[in-house]
Amino acid sequence: MDMLAFSGCTQGCNSEEVEELTRMRYAYPRWKEKIINSDLKRTDGLYPSTPEETTLTLKALDIDRNIQIYIAAGDIYGGERRMARLAEAYANLVRKETLLEPLDLRFFQNHSSQMAALDYLVSLESDIFVPTYDGNMAKVVEGHR
Repeated sequence: MDMLAFSGCTQGCNSEEVEELTRMRYAYPRWKEKIINSDLKRTDGLYPSTPEETTLTLKALDIDRNIQIYIAAGDIYGGERRMARLAEAYANLVRKETLLEPLDLRFFQNHSSQMAALDYLVSLESDIFVPTYDGNMAKVVEGHR
């Protein structure tokens, strides 16, 4: 959610979600950009891809519909509603919370950098890596691979 607030991405959000993301952006003084033209950012390619756009990309690349797709992220803003099209097209979606037993995962919970490290390692070892945002994680994984 913080990535959406930071980037100003409101594509597919309802009015309440847009307001919530805007409030969140103003709540962080260190985030310098407060007023964001969402449409302009999108046109300039400065948005993370939406789950719907990711679905279209994977289909365009003719990615096997049975492939296991690891979601290297925290909670997806908008949850199941936003993930519905991706889950419909690619049913084998997994996350660290579904791959690890709760007892194993508990050592990492409440440690965001360690949770990110798990995402990094899985992304690094994956057969295909398709980042949906050109942030630091994508750059480091792409550089390492």
